[in-house]
Amino acid sequence: MLELRGVWKRFGALEVTRNVHFSLERGARRALIGPNGAGKTTLINLISGRLLPSAGEIWLGGRNVTTMPEARRVKAGIGRTFQITSLFRRLTIEENVALAVAEHVGVAGRLWPGRAVRARIDARVAETMAMLRLDDHAGRPVEVLPYGIQRMVELAIALALEPVILLLDEPAAGVPRGDVGLIFQAIERLPQEMAVLLIEHDIDVVFRFARRVTVLVAGEIYAEGTPQEVRDHAGVRALYLGEARHG
Repeated sequence: MLELRGVWKRFGALEVTRNVHFSLERGARRALIGPNGAGKTTLINLISGRLLPSAGEIWLGGRNVTTMPEARRVKAGIGRTFQITSLFRRLTIEENVALAVAEHVGVAGRLWPGRAVRARIDARVAETMAMLRLDDHAGRPVEVLPYGIQRMVELAIALALEPVILLLDEPAAGVPRGDVGLIFQAIERLPQEMAVLLIEHDIDVVFRFARRVTVLVAGEIYAEGTPQEVRDHAGVRALYLGEARHG
């Protein structure tokens, strides 16, 4: 579904992404880990189109999307969340998700969309809310919700856009420890055919979620394999896992 072919990203003389070859298949559950500054978010930004590569190619579903703008990649099936939430705080959950769906179906600028379009929007909102079990909070303004629920609202917005690939950039960042489980229970309920790429620093969460793990160090892929293979990799343990255990 997704393939990166020798992707580089340079900011002046600084190489943040270096010759990355990477692919995701349908239904993938992949984690991207590495020390701080390894270039993980930059790689997500390259995949989503927020940044364009300095060299190399990005292919989506057999189509070269290397220079495709971010908004068109969303339409093509790439969804994402961010480290910091960006929501309409005075609107309800339902209204936030409905705005995303309206934009996706091309009627966000219309004051009164037709009845059939409105029904389509309502159905997609209801389906997304039910998937993430947000129904009980649907009519509450985002600003009064616990931060863990706000993170789930951002996930709902990403899902409402009907992605085939979902990029999750530290979905539990800033969430109280007691609420982290809610987020990952929601992630576990995502459609099985959807490919998911997750950046997460909690190693226990990574190994519970991922079927494959990619380790990024200094912008390069350092290691890749099953969670157990990565756990047993001596270099990874020294560079990352050991560092995480000791703070």
